[in-house]
Amino acid sequence: MEEFILSFLPEQFAYPDIFRIELAGITYPFANYHVKRQHSRIYSLEYLISGKGEIHIDETAYFPSKGDVYILPRGRDHHYWSDKKDPMHKLWINVSGSLCDHLFQVYQLHQTCLFQQVAVQPLFDELIMICKTESLSNYERSQHASLLFHQLLESLFHLSHAHSIKPMSEPVRRAKAYLDNHLNQSLRIEHVASTVNLSTSQLTRQFKTALNQTPYDYFLTKKLEMAQMLLVETRLPIQQIAERLAFSDEHYFSNLFKKKIKCTPTQWRHHNT
Repeated sequence: MEEFILSFLPEQFAYPDIFRIELAGITYPFANYHVKRQHSRIYSLEYLISGKGEIHIDETAYFPSKGDVYILPRGRDHHYWSDKKDPMHKLWINVSGSLCDHLFQVYQLHQTCLFQQVAVQPLFDELIMICKTESLSNYERSQHASLLFHQLLESLFHLSHAHSIKPMSEPVRRAKAYLDNHLNQSLRIEHVASTVNLSTSQLTRQFKTALNQTPYDYFLTKKLEMAQMLLVETRLPIQQIAERLAFSDEHYFSNLFKKKIKCTPTQWRHHNT
């Protein structure tokens, strides 16, 4: 047997437009394993138990090996195959739905396709087990699988960023928390620095060392992250979102959003709801 495959109709999940597993399975080592998709309509997440292979996502090549996870994003060209001398033995799931789009955006996983040496096989095992359990209702299958899928993405995000976390001094930690808790206000960095007993230049230097950006840039980034959430999760007009986040006016907010997020607030709301 070269592959063990489980397949599902949309009706086997409670809300398939939000989240569904289309296919899941286990690929056993065989030298001629080869897959090609153009402009894929699904996300595929795969964990290598052993072996190695080569993956091309659009024009970029990756070389996964034992213990690695790779993500094949929706909307991209996928072309991948096993090493003939050491073919891949892997667990995999193919998923779709608006929840997938939202989680990949939130965790910024569209920027990383290969995660090396990540201890997430138990999560893949649990997902495969849920897929194999025929007694689950559509709601139970959706609930259990979507929570595990979310946990898997959160784990990949955490594991991939853990090595890049830098020590944060107490003043920087307090300044960051102050900025996080005042996204609905317009702040001067001088004021933030004074609350943590640093000069503006000291805070800026320490903040950049710890977080790779100035306090001002961090504050704007977090405001835009909150705006993205409000656009998707609420029906607030764009003008009210701009006012809620203390932007000077709707026009400035929309221009900044387009510059940083590469689409307008209206386009973001349309594509994510």
